[in-house]
Amino acid sequence: MKKLTTVIGLGLTLLTLAACQTTPRQYNGVTGFQIENKTATTATLAYTLAGRANRDLDENKLQRACQKTLNTTKQYKLNVLSVNEIANPNFAQKDPQGVQLGQSRTSFGLSNTQGYNSTEDMATRQALDARPSSLHVVRYTCS
Repeated sequence: MKKLTTVIGLGLTLLTLAACQTTPRQYNGVTGFQIENKTATTATLAYTLAGRANRDLDENKLQRACQKTLNTTKQYKLNVLSVNEIANPNFAQKDPQGVQLGQSRTSFGLSNTQGYNSTEDMATRQALDARPSSLHVVRYTCS
């Protein structure tokens, strides 16, 4: 019985975390959706998404943004008008001394190496500071 309770609790936690990942957000200056035009049954939205490509997750976010905008729970037909890639306004190059390799996102440079007695995990800190250099703006209608 104790194992069953633990498994159910873990399942509900994972379900909650998964639901939070697809919740549409109003535009906050970087990502989210903006309402361009709205009627009783249709809406034209612009959704700014992070630069990664996950078609299923993105489609789910677009669908939920329509549902939130039109205050219903029905499935809408999505018609993509345009997809544009823009520079991320919050992307700041942390290492200006690095050398850019052509048009790629790969760069190399010298780093400050930690001492032997340092407890700071530099790789984790750099991973947490990572941000995509580009965002995708999807303009679409839902009806």
